[in-house]
Amino acid sequence: MYIVAPADPIYHLARTEISALCGVMVFGKPDQRRRKDDRRLVSEKPTGQFIALCSTCERKATGSPKPQSPSLELLRPPKFPIIVP
Repeated sequence: MYIVAPADPIYHLARTEISALCGVMVFGKPDQRRRKDDRRLVSEKPTGQFIALCSTCERKATGSPKPQSPSLELLRPPKFPIIVP
């Protein structure tokens, strides 16, 4: 099962009927009128030109490790030489 919103290009893997593996929730009753940004539970994998699986859902489903953040040396702004005339 998948959780998808028509206006969102990213879909999620459903853990239960109201939540995804990444923690995204589905709100509202199934028989209520919905907007394009309301998430809904669907049984078929969404298709389209720009549809992609949530990276957190994919990581949790495959058991991949969490990506590491870059080192602090890479995050610091570059040091520019000071030229005194």
